[in-house]
Amino acid sequence: MSETKVEKKRIDFLDYLKAICVIMVIITHYEWEDKGSPFFTMVINMAVPVFMIISGYNFAMSNRKKTGGNLRKMYAWEMIKPKLIRFLVPFFTVCIIEIIILMIEDKHINPPRIFLLGAYGPGSYYVPIMIQLLVIFPIIYKLVEKNAKIGIALSGAVNLLFEIGVKVFDMDKYYYRLSIGRYLLLISFGCYLYLHPEHRVKKCQLISMFLIGLAYIVAVFGFDWDMVLFDYWKTTAMPIAFYIFPIVILLFRKFYYIKLPGMIGNTLTWIGQASYHIFLVQMVYYHFELGGKIMGSTWYIALPFNILVTVTAGLAFYEADCRFIRNMKHLKYRVKQKIA
Repeated sequence: MSETKVEKKRIDFLDYLKAICVIMVIITHYEWEDKGSPFFTMVINMAVPVFMIISGYNFAMSNRKKTGGNLRKMYAWEMIKPKLIRFLVPFFTVCIIEIIILMIEDKHINPPRIFLLGAYGPGSYYVPIMIQLLVIFPIIYKLVEKNAKIGIALSGAVNLLFEIGVKVFDMDKYYYRLSIGRYLLLISFGCYLYLHPEHRVKKCQLISMFLIGLAYIVAVFGFDWDMVLFDYWKTTAMPIAFYIFPIVILLFRKFYYIKLPGMIGNTLTWIGQASYHIFLVQMVYYHFELGGKIMGSTWYIALPFNILVTVTAGLAFYEADCRFIRNMKHLKYRVKQKIA
């Protein structure tokens, strides 16, 4: 694929990619003894960076199709409302579940901490970051749409300035994790992939970017170098964008039009569609250790069990959420009919 897009309701490849990434997230949050291994660092830990690129791509696709790239329309309530519902209804459901569990366990409950700061569990920064993305993405979109190189450069510059600010002002790690600033370059890359399908990144550019990112990984994780910047979340820090973006481009070129047959394809599509709900479920599952003693058993028992439970529960959660949204829309329609 020459960074191409097709106009259809869903893109199977993106669902497959999200399905693989959410399973990688579940693997990442398992308590491995060898999380520093090259395979873990260079493959498994790339799930969140890939998710951010996909988010940039999907947000760009949604904004282009629904608003034509009009900045005012992108900030219109009619555009933001569906996305807020999609993010917040499942999230608030998880918040309530966590409060119930805390009540059962007779533990301290801090509702503002739960509802405003992403709840508890690994990856709890994700929802606050997505809400911030709703606010800032139209600006990224317009910058990248007008001039891809300048738009990406400006996004990267703001990303870098944010990291410098983190160092200068000694930002607490807890608040750093909640900021969209650390993912701006990745998101702009995803936006670029959708908005400029006619641009084909040259082979020498891909190799150069990949080598820059790889050099960072080898220096930080291979030789344990201390960098002046990027002290927090080194596995998803800004230089990682240069490593993973060429890989994502190659995946787009090779597999964008792929359609897996039968149960495998349908299952991956379903998991990809439910990836957000699965992500939320694994937060609760790992934080409250809902797997019990099995979670502490040997990895070849615990890990498949963790994946099976969180994916299955996430799929059920997704289906329940879809039904709830459909029922609410139907109820709203009936009320309007009666009023009319």
